[in-house]
Amino acid sequence: MDSNSPVSPETTQPDVALELAQVKHELELAEGKIMQLELALLQSRDFAIGAAAEASEIPIIRAKFQNQFAESERQLADANEHIKSHVAHIARLEKLVADLLKLERVNKDLRTQMNHLKISVTWRVGRLIMLPIRIVKRIVK
Repeated sequence: MDSNSPVSPETTQPDVALELAQVKHELELAEGKIMQLELALLQSRDFAIGAAAEASEIPIIRAKFQNQFAESERQLADANEHIKSHVAHIARLEKLVADLLKLERVNKDLRTQMNHLKISVTWRVGRLIMLPIRIVKRIVK
């Protein structure tokens, strides 16, 4: 068709109606796309706000973890000091046990010497002679 050829109103009306329907359809598609873009914009804005809120909490969380770390280091130092104290106490006890074992050997040697002394003739004779004097001392008391 030439652009110079005459067009009747009956033939143009269906074309206009068709073109109008097509434009309405394109408009609806464009509006749907705009709504999707607006929704995406709102979602990205919400995400940005949430990220900003999380970022503002980071110093608080960092301070909290630093305090927990400092407390755990203090507890570790206390535990190490406690362990050192226990190790020193155990060393003292081990020394005392060693000294006790030495004294036990000395006591055993002294008991052996006393038993040998008591079974000697001199001890038995001295005891027999001193018996009357011991009896007299008990009576006097």
